[in-house]
Amino acid sequence: MIKESKEYSINPFTNKIEYIEDGKIVGVLEYSLIYDRIEIDNIIVKEEYRNKKIGTKLLDYVIQLSTKKGLLNITLEVRKTNDIARHLYKKMGFQEVAIRKYYYGDEDAILMEKKVM
Repeated sequence: MIKESKEYSINPFTNKIEYIEDGKIVGVLEYSLIYDRIEIDNIIVKEEYRNKKIGTKLLDYVIQLSTKKGLLNITLEVRKTNDIARHLYKKMGFQEVAIRKYYYGDEDAILMEKKVM
C-alpha cells in the first residue's frame, strides 16, 4: 500500500511517499515539489524487500501525481556506478541529460529527467 505522508521538514517543498507492507514502512520516496516540477531527493527500499517492484510502484505514483498536477518534468540524480537504479529509471522513461561532476564527493552523478507534459 502506498501512503503520502504530510510530515514536512523545515522545507515546505518536501514530500514523502511511503510503501507499507505488513504494517511496516518498507520503502520511501522523498521528493520536492518546486512550482512546476518534481525533484526526487531519495528512494529507499529495505534490502529484504528489494526486487519486489516497490521502487517501481513508488516511481509510478510520483509520475501519476505529476501528470495529474500538470507538471513539466521530474528530475533526479543517480550515482554513475548505480547501474540497477539507472536501469529502473530508464525503464520508467527517464533520460540521462547531464553529468554532475563530483556530486557525491568522490563520484559523479547523472542528472536524469522525465518530461511529463
